[in-house]
Amino acid sequence: MFVDKRSIKKILVLRYRSIGDIILSGPALQALRLTFPDARIDMVVDDVFADLCRGNPFINGLVLHRRERGDLSKWAYFKMNLRFMWKIRKQKYDLVVDLHSGPRSAALTMFSGARYRLGYQFRLRNKLAYNIPAPLGGKGIHTVDVLLQTLGPLGVKIPDERRLFLQCRDGEREYVRDFLSKYGISTENDFIVLMHPGARMEEKRLPAEKMGAVARWLVDELGVKVVYAGNNNDIEEISKIVKFSGRRGLLATNLPLGRLAALIEASNLFLGNDSGPTHMASALGTPLVAFFGPSDPSVWGPLGENARVVVNSPLLECQPCDQKKCALSGDHCMTKIRINDVKREITGLISHRAARRV
Repeated sequence: MFVDKRSIKKILVLRYRSIGDIILSGPALQALRLTFPDARIDMVVDDVFADLCRGNPFINGLVLHRRERGDLSKWAYFKMNLRFMWKIRKQKYDLVVDLHSGPRSAALTMFSGARYRLGYQFRLRNKLAYNIPAPLGGKGIHTVDVLLQTLGPLGVKIPDERRLFLQCRDGEREYVRDFLSKYGISTENDFIVLMHPGARMEEKRLPAEKMGAVARWLVDELGVKVVYAGNNNDIEEISKIVKFSGRRGLLATNLPLGRLAALIEASNLFLGNDSGPTHMASALGTPLVAFFGPSDPSVWGPLGENARVVVNSPLLECQPCDQKKCALSGDHCMTKIRINDVKREITGLISHRAARRV
C-alpha cells in the first residue's frame, strides 16, 4: 500500500506492555519522530508502565490503558475497553503503528478508523486489522532492529545513534537518596551494587546459591554495599540469596517503577537476569552484568557499552528455547553459569580501587 507521508499528521503507537518491550521500543519511536518531525505522536501503554515513558522527547503524549480489572465486573471492564476504543477513534489518527499485535491492540487498531494501520499479519484477526503488513524479524536479530524493520513499509529514517529512553524525576531521586541514607548508605561515598533476581520464569533466574556467592564476594573482596530489589514474587528468592551470602544487604522491594529507575540510576553496578529492570539499567547507562540462559542475548540482550552478558559455556543443545517448559528443570542452563565468569565480567566493569570508595 502506498503511504502518503505528507498526509500523516497524527500517529498512534501501541505498546501496552511490558518493561523491556517498552524500553526497547525507543529507537522505533525515534525513527518515527525523525521521519515525521511535525506530526503528533501519541503512545498507548498500560497505566502501570507510565513512568517508563514520561518525558520521552520522541512522543507528544501518553494514552493510558487500565491494566488491572480490579473491582470491576467483567462486563464493566468490557464496557470500559469499548469506551477506550471510542476515545481513540474520536482522535482521528492518520496512522496507527501496532508494535504489540495482540488481541487487544489488533481490535483497537481495527476500530481506530486510521487510514494507515501497520502491524504483523500472522493471524486472521491481524490480517483484518492491518492494511500495511509489517515484516517479521529473522533469527538472531535484536529486538530493537526487529522493531525498526517493522517500520520499513513507512520508509522511516533510521537513527544513526539508537537511543533507549528512561528518565528519572528529581523527586524520585530525592526519595532514593533519603531511603539509602536512612540505612547508612551514601550515593556519594559508597559503591552501590543493586541485585535484582527477578525473572518471568524460574529457569531464567541465576540460582540463589550462586547469587549469594557473588554477593559475598562483592562485600568481602570489593567492599561494596549490596541492595536487593524486586517485587512480592522475588522476596522469597532474595531471602535465599541473603542466606547463601551470609552477609547483610538492604531490601528495596515493591518500588514503583519511577523509584526503581532512580535506584538503578543511583547504583554503580546492576546485576540481574533477563528481565525488564535489566533493560532499565541499560537505558539509564548504569554499568550492568546480565545473566542469560533460555533466551537469546543476541535478540534480547541489554544494549550499551557498559552492558555485559554472562551465559553458560558450553551452551546446551536446547539453547535458546521457547521458554514454555524446561525438561531440565533443576539442572537447567542457568545452573551451569560459572561464578568465576560472573566475577570476571564484574571486574571488567569496575576497578578494585573504585569499589573501595568507603
